[in-house]
Amino acid sequence: NPNNPTGTLVTQEQIDRFMAKVPDHVVVVFDEAYYEFLDNPPDTLKYVREGRNVVVLRTFSKIQGLAGTRVGYGIANKELIDVLQRTRQPFNLNAVAQAGALAGLLDQEHQDKTKRITDEGRAYLQCQFAALGLEFIPSYANFVLVKVGDGNAVFKAMMDQGVIVRAMAAYKLPEWVRISIGTMPQNERCIEVLKGVLGR
Repeated sequence: NPNNPTGTLVTQEQIDRFMAKVPDHVVVVFDEAYYEFLDNPPDTLKYVREGRNVVVLRTFSKIQGLAGTRVGYGIANKELIDVLQRTRQPFNLNAVAQAGALAGLLDQEHQDKTKRITDEGRAYLQCQFAALGLEFIPSYANFVLVKVGDGNAVFKAMMDQGVIVRAMAAYKLPEWVRISIGTMPQNERCIEVLKGVLGR
């Protein structure tokens, strides 16, 4: 939450309603890879504090920019953590990745800057899509899902010009691409290439 690939948000009220119906013996996993991009994120940790069978997953791949290190973490009650520890591979995280994760946690300035750039870039891309008459899903994440016609063809044509977007056919959305938000010059280049590919 937010969802990949739509960028949509499940609200606190929706989560609470869902959790009220979940039997105590069922384990619920919340994937919060894009959590830091939210202004007012839902509080899923309250279920961990209450001792519910909940695992909250987060990553350093997104706002901290440490995708190559493959570092993330889970928060859960002690009993669930004990089970996960028994199945965890030994030495699954090297010292360099750990140092990067710690530095990422401590660098609030970088996180704030990344969020600001992402918020500005998201607003820019969505404004451009609207101006081009392209349907898109309003996003809370660091990407926007936009309908372009033949998603695979647009992906290939844009890649030929050095701009990588993600075709969504694997998600049963063949007319859509997911565009990650970059710096403003990158966003502007993306729109320029997209306009050319779509003939607009």
